[in-house]
Amino acid sequence: MKNRAFMIFSILTFAVVALLLNFNGMAGNSVSPSLSGKGSAFAQEKGMSKVIFKVKCYDEGKAALKGLKGINKIETGFHYIHETDTVYFDPMVITIEEMEAALKKAGTYVETIREKERN
Repeated sequence: MKNRAFMIFSILTFAVVALLLNFNGMAGNSVSPSLSGKGSAFAQEKGMSKVIFKVKCYDEGKAALKGLKGINKIETGFHYIHETDTVYFDPMVITIEEMEAALKKAGTYVETIREKERN
């Protein structure tokens, strides 16, 4: 009886988490700002470049990148089931490779999504 109750509890917990993640994306708080292209206008307007990093934890990624010279804005979100950090940066001050190194050092780096790769 206890095993059945635990299994039902686990399934319900998984369903709630999945619904919350889906609702978060529909609310425009995650997928939309990071991947919709809306941020591209912001980047062009400010003379910046934009890059998206898939990370294990977007808060850890944001913490690893925060304070690095050349980074102007970091948005957290999701790309499908992956957490992401969208970074607006000055390419004359910092490179994508330097940001990747900071994320790798923090142990959260998964992959880099470059704008041209998404089209």
